[in-house]
Amino acid sequence: MIEMRGAAVELSEARLLTFYEWMLTGRVLETSLLEAEAAERGGFRHPGLGQEAAQVGLASALDDGDVLAPGHRDLLASLVHGVTLEEALLDIFGKAAGPSRGRRATGAALLSRGILGVGGDTAEAVAVAVGAALAFWCRGEARVALALCGEGTAASGAWHEAVNAAAVLGLPVVFGVENNQFAYTRPNEGVSRLAYTAHRADGYGIPGIVVDGNDVLEVYAATREAVERARAGEGPSLVEAVTFRHAGHNTADAADYVDAETRRSWLARDPLPRYEEYLGSRGLLDEMRRGHLEERVGSRVARTVEWARRQPDPDPRAGAPAVLLPDEAPFPAGAGPAVTLGEALARALDEEMGRDPAVVVLGPDAGAAGGGHGIARGLRDRYGPRRVVDFPCSGPGLAGAAVGAAHFGLRPVVEMPAGHLPAALSLLAAHSVGSDDPAPVVLRVPCGPGPDAEWDPADLGALARRAGLTVVAPATAAAAKGMLAAAIRAGGPVAFLEPVSLYGGAAVPLPPGDYEVPAGRARVARAGDGVTVAAWGAGVGAALEAAEEAAAQGVSVEVIDLQTLAPLDAAAVLASVERTGRLVVADDALSGGVGADVVALVAQDGFWHLDAPVRRVAPPALLPLSSGENAGPLPAAILAAVVSLANT
Repeated sequence: MIEMRGAAVELSEARLLTFYEWMLTGRVLETSLLEAEAAERGGFRHPGLGQEAAQVGLASALDDGDVLAPGHRDLLASLVHGVTLEEALLDIFGKAAGPSRGRRATGAALLSRGILGVGGDTAEAVAVAVGAALAFWCRGEARVALALCGEGTAASGAWHEAVNAAAVLGLPVVFGVENNQFAYTRPNEGVSRLAYTAHRADGYGIPGIVVDGNDVLEVYAATREAVERARAGEGPSLVEAVTFRHAGHNTADAADYVDAETRRSWLARDPLPRYEEYLGSRGLLDEMRRGHLEERVGSRVARTVEWARRQPDPDPRAGAPAVLLPDEAPFPAGAGPAVTLGEALARALDEEMGRDPAVVVLGPDAGAAGGGHGIARGLRDRYGPRRVVDFPCSGPGLAGAAVGAAHFGLRPVVEMPAGHLPAALSLLAAHSVGSDDPAPVVLRVPCGPGPDAEWDPADLGALARRAGLTVVAPATAAAAKGMLAAAIRAGGPVAFLEPVSLYGGAAVPLPPGDYEVPAGRARVARAGDGVTVAAWGAGVGAALEAAEEAAAQGVSVEVIDLQTLAPLDAAAVLASVERTGRLVVADDALSGGVGADVVALVAQDGFWHLDAPVRRVAPPALLPLSSGENAGPLPAAILAAVVSLANT
């Protein structure tokens, strides 16, 4: 039995020696990788030399079934929690047989073993870990997530959102901060006015403790106590392990900003010699045994590094898997009750929650208010607060929680304010898009034109160009209900753009029964043979209005409702242009919008079908509020473009 800060922990002699072997493995492995990095380009960028005690103590506190969210410097912690040395090295060297198939040097997610992948901003990984804990909380499981990062990451907004949300909801998560003295080149006083990150815990209303990060037993004792507290339903804790990184922030950093006295002082507290001395005092380690362990660990590391280096590289021509479009099917005829688009979305949410208990609704004000526009109103009363979760943030903390919850069995439907979409895109790309385990998350994004619909049309172009992300935009109530059902049942992330101006529009009959409108297929909203108008969302109504006016002037207009902005239904657009020879794109913006992709498609694959130049129609980039104009394609502008092309 050892006493650490008042906490008693019983560890067997075998466990004490296991800690040592892990620490030795981390030191030998990273030293070898730094030598390999100097000799050839590899994927080892963020050494954790000197932090072995912190990483082993933190990760060892978890049980099988718990989840680890490592940071980019936590190679050793990942090994402790279940990543094999072979898997880690295959990814580091970018090999085809690695878990990420050569796409992530810092490691792919191995969800079956409770490892969340490292990608993008480390604070985002903390938010994803909170999502895993949310899944455990929603299902009442006695499982815990451990999220690791450095003290520099703890100064970010995403980290704050994640910790605050976990504290408010009482989620089973432990936040481990490895304070290695420098956030890249900035010392601690350049990151926070507080001496320690754990001192912020009071502000979140959770326990926080500072431990000697170079003492593996002290780190383990504190983390184990926090893990058991979380498992017992007492909510999150913050454990800060104060340590020192021996190398620079990355392999290109000489760390010459660390003064000689600071370095000398910390190196005198090197965690390996300290632990060796402790084991020696217990009669568990002598020179002969240490030499044997060093030989065994060194031999295995060298052998595995050399093996991994020789494995085949991935084929650079192998990109993301092709998107398979569904078979064409007639749109179901309306025969049910007449509803607005907003009511259709509410019906779809209710039906999907009733059909599948894994479907949960997350978002600010999701409970009593039913979200910012009331679409989910009444669902919390019907399904309870662990199926409709009032989430206390709306930025990357919310997006990360949705991804983490999806990785561990839930199907989150998140109302994401459009202004927070760029941060959500970054997080989705790092932790889901392009992964072998894409997260089945639906981001419902109320967007313009319309009241209370913050929206930068340039964001739409960026959204539609995220490989692996499906982006849909319904234009009718019938499409909205079927498309939301299909999105919730889909196997990957979907951005579901909801035109706020249509929420309370004209009521139309819904098709009867349960139906889906699968992504990837455009709809011919109006047939014609003179000019094609491609539009989406609220722009479809404007295009139909313009087409009616054009018909009165003798111009036949075909309106294509794209419905899915990514992947575009190229075949439908090109077939229409082949019929008409002319194209008008009703866009949200002339710079960076989705219309640019439609125009590029036709220029590349349909140029010889064109009888006139393509025209794009969009409102001015900035409209004053006093103008009274909707910030979307206007029927008059579409009509003018159509008539002009028809006479060309």
